[in-house]
Amino acid sequence: MAIAFLPIETCPPQQPFAECRGISLSEELSDDAIGAIRAGLLKHGLLVFRDQGAMTPAQEVAFNRAFGWHDPDQTDFLFGFGAPTTEHRVSGAAQMPDLPEVSVLGNVMLENYHGITNTQLKPVLGFTHSAWHADGLHDMFDGLPEMTTMFNPVGWQTRGGGATYFTSGVHAVTRMDGEVLEELRRCVVAYVRSPNDQERDDSRRVTPGSSRMVDEGTRRIGFSTRSDDPNAPLHDFELLIEHSNGGGRHAPIRRHPLTGEDALYITPGQAVCLLDAESGELRHGVEETVDLLARALRPSVGPEFRYEHHWQEGDFVAWLNTLVLHSASDPSEIDGPRLMHRVRLSSPRTGQVRHP
Repeated sequence: MAIAFLPIETCPPQQPFAECRGISLSEELSDDAIGAIRAGLLKHGLLVFRDQGAMTPAQEVAFNRAFGWHDPDQTDFLFGFGAPTTEHRVSGAAQMPDLPEVSVLGNVMLENYHGITNTQLKPVLGFTHSAWHADGLHDMFDGLPEMTTMFNPVGWQTRGGGATYFTSGVHAVTRMDGEVLEELRRCVVAYVRSPNDQERDDSRRVTPGSSRMVDEGTRRIGFSTRSDDPNAPLHDFELLIEHSNGGGRHAPIRRHPLTGEDALYITPGQAVCLLDAESGELRHGVEETVDLLARALRPSVGPEFRYEHHWQEGDFVAWLNTLVLHSASDPSEIDGPRLMHRVRLSSPRTGQVRHP
């Protein structure tokens, strides 16, 4: 059977995403298969592969390396998650010791899972406390990941909840108000300073908690006292422009070098202010930035527009962070055990200079 890209039955027609059929990812990928999948990813932004339960973690990593979008010199894959220890702990995610490229996320106790021992997983962020984002934007300066994959292994099926939401950043550009689009083209987003893979010092953490998002996950109203409780009170904390000092700087409208398409490329929950793209001077303060990013994103993320992927055993989903925005649903909605694999490799560094 030849590789085919078909509409996803549960995906709104306003999204370009597709289901890829006619291939087993547990087999070595031919050059023709890699070329076809690469073209499918660039066209659709997101591909769903069903019934891939025979995949191994090594094959997940091989898929992520197959398209040449990764940094071949990358040796550190923490992405904010620490390597497993021998002592019991609670963690949002853990890395496989022998394949640190693979993060394991969920809500279960792992006694011995691919070398991860004595670790209780606990989902800590979701739609209320993270919402829409592109991986790496708020915690990386350079080498941001082109692609992310997630896999639901056989034997781990929740009874309900745990969906992941997606929307096309490309289509978001066509839906937003024209004046908002033209203004964002003139801007760079300054993100909040935080520990990251290049500067891990926890003293860089300036916000007291996770972002609280409303209006379909587009608008930050403050920082929550508890990331696992959607109704927890907010911290008495004011985000200031200086909290972006030492943080990342990334354009909110990005032209993809291979497709030539413009895409909305933002993480509103961690944005501080908007700077002028040419001069670097302040263009919009904290509240104006919250409003502009919400206005840009809101037309594309309502339930009638977004794709909500409800995971089934054997599902493997790959998406391009540069073309697609995503969000976890709230962990409080998960019914039953949950365990997922995630791979997110850095792209080659460009030598981008971090602004002070």
